[in-house]
Amino acid sequence: MQFSNKQVLIVEDQRPFLLLLKGLMHSMGVSDVVTKSSAEQAVSLCKKHKFDIIICDLHLGADNKNGYELIEELRTGSLISPTTVFILISADSARPIVLGSIERRPDDFLIKPFSQVQLKSRIVRAFQKREFLKQAYTLINKGELNSAIDHIEALLDAPSHYKGHCEQLLVELYWRIDQPQKALDVLNSYIDGKPVLWAQVAIGKTYLQLKDYEKAISVAKKTLKRNRFNADAHDILAQAYQAITSGEKAVEAIKEAIKLSPYSLPRHFKACEIGRDNEDLLLAASSSLAIWDLSKRTVHKNSLHWCGIIRSYLDIAEFSEDKKQRNKYQQEALLTLQRGKFDEHLQKIDRDFDVSIFGKIVNARISAIDGKLIEAKRHLALSQNLLDEKYTDVPTAYIPDSINVMFKLGEFDDAVQLNTLLESRGDELDQNSASMLRKQSQDAQKSLASYQQFNREGIQHYQEKDYERAKASFALAQGFAPVNTGVALNLLQCLLQIAVKEGKADANLINECKRLFKLIDDMTLKAPYKEKYVNLRDELSQYIGF
Repeated sequence: MQFSNKQVLIVEDQRPFLLLLKGLMHSMGVSDVVTKSSAEQAVSLCKKHKFDIIICDLHLGADNKNGYELIEELRTGSLISPTTVFILISADSARPIVLGSIERRPDDFLIKPFSQVQLKSRIVRAFQKREFLKQAYTLINKGELNSAIDHIEALLDAPSHYKGHCEQLLVELYWRIDQPQKALDVLNSYIDGKPVLWAQVAIGKTYLQLKDYEKAISVAKKTLKRNRFNADAHDILAQAYQAITSGEKAVEAIKEAIKLSPYSLPRHFKACEIGRDNEDLLLAASSSLAIWDLSKRTVHKNSLHWCGIIRSYLDIAEFSEDKKQRNKYQQEALLTLQRGKFDEHLQKIDRDFDVSIFGKIVNARISAIDGKLIEAKRHLALSQNLLDEKYTDVPTAYIPDSINVMFKLGEFDDAVQLNTLLESRGDELDQNSASMLRKQSQDAQKSLASYQQFNREGIQHYQEKDYERAKASFALAQGFAPVNTGVALNLLQCLLQIAVKEGKADANLINECKRLFKLIDDMTLKAPYKEKYVNLRDELSQYIGF
């Protein structure tokens, strides 16, 4: 390999080692070496220039992007060419750091100190592999996955040193186009053959996609017997156990995976889902915090991840039977909310995100947890009104927690409407929020169905002018949606018609009207609801004398 015509970028914040690396590259024959002390500078440079080789330290300052985050951004944004070799280096040899580095798929990972011979041989080996697979990587970058598959299959037909790399890439492409059976066909020789680690993990993941969970579990267990530190095998166990409703084992497996390799976003998203589904809300909270810490400087940054921390604390508070623990996590949520006003990362990620409006939604949920439903409804109504005033389209960041409170209050129509809006936005919702909404929607299905049934019956009876039966049906609907504005207005309509029919209002009717007025008075109502309420109140005043 000729180094003289290669352009090299070195990203290192420690000047002595940066100069050492630069000297090593010069001694290999490289004349064009550019150095940067931060990942942010490297990203800016890579937007203008393409490099053949990038050597990057993992740790680049506590408050700056690290090597993990740099490699993800460069590849996701196609800021490096398919043949660019990316070497990650670190003085930290702790297992979580090493595993986290390998999961980012650098072309190689070196532990300091290393020799020039080691560095050169690793670069040469990585460059030759990149050159061999250049066309495949180019097609993948263009999104031409089927053409990439055809090309790799042609490469496999000829002898080469890169058979394993080709097979691995081919399997991953079959996963991406949702053809796991073809992936398994590629892996067939490894099923009963030599236990190659990457292939065993790939077999387990393929069985997951094929929903053959028992085989996935068997493969993962065999893998762990040979290598008990394989986090991917624990991931496979967690997902397979979750699929066959062995929740306790799923929680145990995902916790072990995180313990071994805690720097994976997908792993923490899965942990949130498994934690929520199995009522291990402390697991969901710790992974929500990790998701924010791991994403806030990356291409995966999203204000939703910050909201997820607060939501997870409130989940613990909501389902805690211990009052002290409930208060503790409500306070944690409020403290996180307060810190959010001064969080530079949150402000950079989403300058239009309004922490104070989100705070109204949080206060609504806290009131609901404490059983103060009318107060919760007031906070929620104010938040939704502020959102309508500030935004033409409500940003996704506010929606999951708004839906959460709406379900708690029985404002099912509004919750379903927002859910439909989210679905129309495709992939905009993060996995953590999607998991919460999916579980909450499932939990609310019975109450929602009963509310809809009795509300429909009430409307039918009202149209038939059978106001007593309509009142009874709306009252049953209200039992499932205690502070629902629409049902309260429907009941008031029935009470008005009963008063008109009888020419007076007895004590029970008056008390019922006052109870319903209390649910709606001083609320921020949508225009149609507000007009209807004002008209009903004016007409009822003739009969109840207030």
